Amino acid sequence: MNGKELVAHLRESILDDIYAPQLWTDTELLRMLNYAEVQACRRAHLIIDATTQNDLGTAATASTNGTAGTNGIRSLCWVPIVADQATYNLSPKILQIKRCQLASMEYPLTGPVTYAELDDLAAGWFGTNGTVGTAGSGGYPTFFMNEPNNTLTFVKAPSVSDIARLVISRIPLWPFTLSTSPEIDEQYHVDLCDWAAHLAYLKPDSETLNPNLAKYYEDAFTAKFGSLPDAYIQKTRKVISQKQRMRPREFGR
Repeated sequence: MNGKELVAHLRESILDDIYAPQLWTDTELLRMLNYAEVQACRRAHLIIDATTQNDLGTAATASTNGTAGTNGIRSLCWVPIVADQATYNLSPKILQIKRCQLASMEYPLTGPVTYAELDDLAAGWFGTNGTVGTAGSGGYPTFFMNEPNNTLTFVKAPSVSDIARLVISRIPLWPFTLSTSPEIDEQYHVDLCDWAAHLAYLKPDSETLNPNLAKYYEDAFTAKFGSLPDAYIQKTRKVISQKQRMRPREFGR
């Protein structure tokens, strides 16, 4: 379904707002539907991506590390690696890194891991100068961390330039319009109307404000996509290890 079809369904089947004067504009409803898509992704991780190199500046962020990226562009699934640099800034569009593999390596790295796991698995991982991932001589990394501020850190820092290829879950890169469709799978499109209706019934106007209906549609949306994780849960999700089995790795191939 495209945005026009979703707005029409929202008006006809939920809000009963077909005839003029309409209580909500198309612009309002489309904005609410886009909010709903982001909510669905944050709750259920509906967009899994392994191919999009960067966010094309859609996150309105500063350039990556001051070198690799301009005009607010940050890395998504393709991270240029600089020799002996352990930490890289990623796009805030990323919700979780599910897999990380260097182009020169045969197997993926283990992670994301926590500080406590590294203390058990990689003694001395924390550099004597307080720099994460740079302890000891250079070489090839075995682990990676994904911190809540969306940085990717290798332990150890790669000793040569490379490319890190990620599999991630993320939120949409662009808002959809009346003529385009949500990025999530079509089977979930109509369910976005529940969150949009929740927001619509919170509009502070005597003819639109209806807390009971707002709560009803919020609950309907939650039943389909789950609860919105709080800040602690979102932080925990980023550092949950994928529990990959350790395997020998060959560097430089």
